[in-house]
Amino acid sequence: MYRLISGACFAALLLLVQPALAATDARMQILVAPDEAKGITLDFLRSNIAQAADMALPRLWARIVPKQAQRDIPTVKGLRFLQRATPGDAGIMIIFQPRRVFSWLKDHHIPYIAEPPAWNVTINLQNAAGRSMPESAARLHDMVQGESAQLGYVVNSAAPALVLDWRWLDSSQVSLSVRGGTRLGEYAETRRLASGDPVLQLRPWLEEVLLKARDAYVEQTEAAAPAVTLPQQHVETGGEVAASARPPVAEGYLLLKVERHASLPEQILFEQDLRQNPRILDLSLRQVNRDGQQYRLHLKGADDLWLRDWFAHRGMTLTPTIEGWVAREMPAR
Repeated sequence: MYRLISGACFAALLLLVQPALAATDARMQILVAPDEAKGITLDFLRSNIAQAADMALPRLWARIVPKQAQRDIPTVKGLRFLQRATPGDAGIMIIFQPRRVFSWLKDHHIPYIAEPPAWNVTINLQNAAGRSMPESAARLHDMVQGESAQLGYVVNSAAPALVLDWRWLDSSQVSLSVRGGTRLGEYAETRRLASGDPVLQLRPWLEEVLLKARDAYVEQTEAAAPAVTLPQQHVETGGEVAASARPPVAEGYLLLKVERHASLPEQILFEQDLRQNPRILDLSLRQVNRDGQQYRLHLKGADDLWLRDWFAHRGMTLTPTIEGWVAREMPAR
């Protein structure tokens, strides 16, 4: 049935309003707004969810991938990571699935920042005469607050301190001292700035420091997840004990049960992803219940062991049963 869903119906399903997810990473939520100058209207976004997800993806990378590594990210469709799309008066709120995003980055050896770092930011400015500049410091602090969502960090008074002290040495030379309890550590540098509004002069410098502090929290990537090794199992059938490390595949057909609580858009994306595999000739949904979904797979040949790697790369384990395979999400570490 799901294979017959048209593009318009698929977009409508993705726009279904669903209950709010607990502990959502705010960096995964991106508002894609209409742009009349480019001919992108709200109606266009509503009917082109895949394109809206593509428009949101570069902003996601800017939040979670270190700046110097962003140029190494392979081309990929935003729909691959989409968890939910919600329409509103201001545009379409695109929400990406964190586990799917980070798993893909890890598989492609792209460094990422697993959680948004939090700091208690203090900014001090002092002119060449030794007088403080509280108004300019306040404007820069407002910028820190305003850029937090875009750059992927959190400003929190209870978090480790990040203190930035700028001091004018003369009319053009300005020194910066950075200290506090963040991973960035402490350092100092001096630059020559042009004359003019000090806030405008310091703004690019401030953003550079914030990105440097954020990127200090990068998660070192490892090799792609290894294949799941399934233990030899003994299943009792009719009083006999039969060794079974894998379920039977009768004429290329297999039963697959996926035990997870997935939204309808997630379920459709999963089915599309699996169906696109060249080793799948057919995929049909047999049953949906509280525990998940059951599918009947028609495989190209009798080999089904590749399914373990396929699910492992998507954060799921695969366990054999008498009837077929059971896929479950890996426990959170």
